[in-house]
Amino acid sequence: MAEKIITQCRFLCYNVSMRVKLTFQNPEHKPLLLPVHYNHLLQYLLYKLLPASLATHLHDRGFPYEKRTFKLFTFSRILNKGSAHSGKLRFGHCFSFLFATPKEEIIENLLRGAFCEHRFDLQGQPVVLSAVEVVPPTPLGESLFLRFLSPVTIYHTTPEKKTLFVYPEDSGFERLLLENARKKYHLLHGKDPQDLSFSLRPHRFSPQKNKVVVLFKGTPIEAWTGIFAFRGNPELLAATYETGLGNKNSAGFGMWEVWKAEDHQAQEQN
Repeated sequence: MAEKIITQCRFLCYNVSMRVKLTFQNPEHKPLLLPVHYNHLLQYLLYKLLPASLATHLHDRGFPYEKRTFKLFTFSRILNKGSAHSGKLRFGHCFSFLFATPKEEIIENLLRGAFCEHRFDLQGQPVVLSAVEVVPPTPLGESLFLRFLSPVTIYHTTPEKKTLFVYPEDSGFERLLLENARKKYHLLHGKDPQDLSFSLRPHRFSPQKNKVVVLFKGTPIEAWTGIFAFRGNPELLAATYETGLGNKNSAGFGMWEVWKAEDHQAQEQN
């Protein structure tokens, strides 16, 4: 079974990207309680699925480029809707989220780990990986709408080592996202793209409703949800479909999907 899925992954990787949907469940079929800021727990589960040597390499070193290192993977928020319960989020006995990477080594090792029947401790609650689904690749074009499955964050650091988060309305938002995407493209292809056209503008977006502050291991990160309009080089955008847009992708930021208004309207009617 594992080999079949891995073979399927190799085929899909040559298209646009590699995405899988991971479902974890409590084997005792009891509800799962997670903190509101749960990104670090999803990252913990992903690293636990990988061999210790690879997990350590990704966490400590990653893939260096210029003065930065990239992990070259990202993941979504939990797809299930949780309910507030004693200051936490209460889910059923299972939850799912999406994982993406362009690196064959990462996805193959993650899928091999998925079939080892590991039981993990999630803040005192037992969980096992109960299902893995390969997400079909998505065609990309020069003009499309995208929706963030995990909030996007982009920032720069001052000479005084202060982190300044950039808002979508700021003039530097597109510029910093483009430079970030260029570096990821270079890591994947060994060269810069010939076409650096890249425009990302808010489409269905409210500064009040779409701003989120996520605590990741105690550090507040300002980020943004919503639907954005993209125009530019689809090959450049494809690199971010695999790795995430913006910063902190391996902490659960910047995963997106192509958004189609007709699909959204059909979901609302059902």
